[in-house]
Amino acid sequence: MNYEGTMDYLAALARFGVKPGLERTGALLDVADQPQRRMRHVHIAGTNGKGSVAVMIEAVLRAAGCRTGLYTSPHLQRYTERIRVCGQEIPQGELAALVTSLAPAVSRLADDPSIGAPTEFEVATAACFQWFATQEVEIAVVEVGLGGRYDSTNVITPEVSVITHIAMDHMDRLGNTLTEIASDKAGIIKPGVPVVAGPQQPEAVSVLEAAAQRAGAPLTVVGRDVGFDVVSIDIKGTTVDMDLPWFGPVRVTTGLVGEHQAANCATAAAALGVLAGISPSSVVMSADDLRRGLAEAANPGRFEVVASDPFAVILDGAHNPDGARALAATVERVLPGLRPRVLVVACSRDKRIDEMMQSLAPCFDVVVATAAEHTRSGAADPEGLAAAARAAWEADAPGRGAGAGPGPGRRAVVGPSPEAYVRTPAHDAVRLGLEIARQRHAAAVVVAGSLYLIGEVRDIWRS
Repeated sequence: MNYEGTMDYLAALARFGVKPGLERTGALLDVADQPQRRMRHVHIAGTNGKGSVAVMIEAVLRAAGCRTGLYTSPHLQRYTERIRVCGQEIPQGELAALVTSLAPAVSRLADDPSIGAPTEFEVATAACFQWFATQEVEIAVVEVGLGGRYDSTNVITPEVSVITHIAMDHMDRLGNTLTEIASDKAGIIKPGVPVVAGPQQPEAVSVLEAAAQRAGAPLTVVGRDVGFDVVSIDIKGTTVDMDLPWFGPVRVTTGLVGEHQAANCATAAAALGVLAGISPSSVVMSADDLRRGLAEAANPGRFEVVASDPFAVILDGAHNPDGARALAATVERVLPGLRPRVLVVACSRDKRIDEMMQSLAPCFDVVVATAAEHTRSGAADPEGLAAAARAAWEADAPGRGAGAGPGPGRRAVVGPSPEAYVRTPAHDAVRLGLEIARQRHAAAVVVAGSLYLIGEVRDIWRS
């Protein structure tokens, strides 16, 4: 298969969806002679922030001179973004060759009723570990695709497991309570392997503590065992002070923006410290490596500023209520009192749209609801998004709602009544948002709600 044929092949496998269990991934890796065993790993699960923590950890390891692999998902524009060695995407031809080599095994497994057809993500995971092995990766930073316990990446035994902030998402697969979701994420904890957890709600901490105790795995919780202080947040980045047992007092600045990114930064630093402290360890890192790597870390589509004049244009993949709250807080932090603002938004239909818009709509004066062309679960109805925005504005109006008055970003701002529009396809919605921003001399246009939308808009923006 050539690259285009490979993309068609993987798309066809995607019809098998997400399946619990590690048997199919294990069988594919058996065919490839267990390539994942030829390197060390950092394994990262969580609801939000795991991609940012992954790129931070990889960047610091690379700054320290390690030969690194990075496996993340989903991609924004190119499938090859998911698999990187020392920051370089896998060449399209190499990905095609690896998937082609796995295709006979995929067919055999599909014919075996005791195992069944591998999914697109399982095949990609096997190809990823093959590529890392051929490229002699020393340490691979591996992001969980979905959940933890039954995710296809959970075939590895890492040097350190990392669990970023846990929140309500993918309830149809992971459970309807925070405790159930945390239990699934805790499935990546391995016997004796240190665990670093980002700041968590008490219910999640209790689950992680119990799982770590059962596994005899030392647990470090950021915000409890490792402290950090936010020095500054602006549209260019986030500066954080940390006092780390492994590096000492250190001030770092990352180009990733927001208070949630300060927590992600501290989580990454704590995991790196644990990794460096493992004995025996082949990873030698200094505080300078930490500063340099975190400064260079980039995660496109996460409060990514793609223009600043005549108004800011920001792309953010906030795709669930927790992410929406983080985005709203970041908008208020870096654009305090600067109005009007325009939101172009699309969501997958399995998301809690009303809750997301309750956080986002009051921060904006205009909402343009649209739909991404491709999503994992299908696109939410843009009319429903617009209606949710109007309901959020109504509830947020002065004298209404349960609050004791308008908080940061609330619609108590003096100005025209907010407006919601519906426009598809996505490129037409972006054009409308930009035109409204020009007409109203807006402070910012923010595109958010779905990483699939962000991928489309990045293509539009670059063209």
